[in-house]
Amino acid sequence: MSRPRPVPAPLPSRRSADDPGDRGARRRASRSLWSACEALLAAAEPRAFTRALDRLSEAFDCDGVALHVLGPAGELEPWCARGAWRTAAGDLRGCLSVPLWRGPERVGTLDLLGRAGRPFRPSQMSLVRTASGAIGAALGARLELQRLRSMPGRDPLTGLPDARAFQSRLESEMSRARRHGVPLGLAFVDLDRFGSLNARYGREAGDGVLSEVALVLRLALRESDLLARVGGDQFGVLLPETDLAPARRCGERLRHALEDHRFARVGRISASIGVTASPRGGLEGVELLANGDQALALAKKSGRRRVAAFEPAPVH
Repeated sequence: MSRPRPVPAPLPSRRSADDPGDRGARRRASRSLWSACEALLAAAEPRAFTRALDRLSEAFDCDGVALHVLGPAGELEPWCARGAWRTAAGDLRGCLSVPLWRGPERVGTLDLLGRAGRPFRPSQMSLVRTASGAIGAALGARLELQRLRSMPGRDPLTGLPDARAFQSRLESEMSRARRHGVPLGLAFVDLDRFGSLNARYGREAGDGVLSEVALVLRLALRESDLLARVGGDQFGVLLPETDLAPARRCGERLRHALEDHRFARVGRISASIGVTASPRGGLEGVELLANGDQALALAKKSGRRRVAAFEPAPVH
């Protein structure tokens, strides 16, 4: 008679990666990271740094967060810190220092102080690696525009190229597009009811929104695209080698980026966007600008908070 085969003992239960508790923690961490990036972009809000670091501390479940930036001499300089960095003698705990990059450029480091008696968990390490790209992009955009504000040809409020610099770049890009036979996309972004926002919250808050809009738009564009402030609450975008259909998709991406962002003090805003593209939208800069203006007027007349494209009908 054969002996019964032994039944293996059950393995110790482990929490599944799809466990609702884990998913809830990841969602909370994602919301905290999103809030931190929004706060880093709030250039004119004095409490933005504190708010950003508090959100990062929540996301990474740690006792201290600090940001260092790369200074003019190429050395790391302390920028802001939050938490219990002064610990008692013998209080040994884990620390992480993560380099922050904006594309190929290193912009600083993110330093984290772990909780007492709790080493960093693999899930925390994974979140830090994933989040460092978004934090580096937000920090790098803010630092870049801060450096550019005092340069000639730059808008002193946002650090973006001004209207004259935009016009000059448009002419050179149009010349390049004709020479190489490639399209050039153009978009105008106009903030909806910005005058009412200024009247309700004050000029200082309005200026803060404009600075923040510049950062949000810059992060939604390619490095090769040009973003400029061309009027009070109007921004111009040049999209090299971009035809009308992808220019329209870019316009939708910019619109959603603005609507998804929560601006300091004023909350949510929206924008109307007009797009056009050469060669059908014009072979000269003045034609392209006129058709971009018509596209923007169409977006505003159609109810705002939308993207409209304009391309003249072909003449036979």
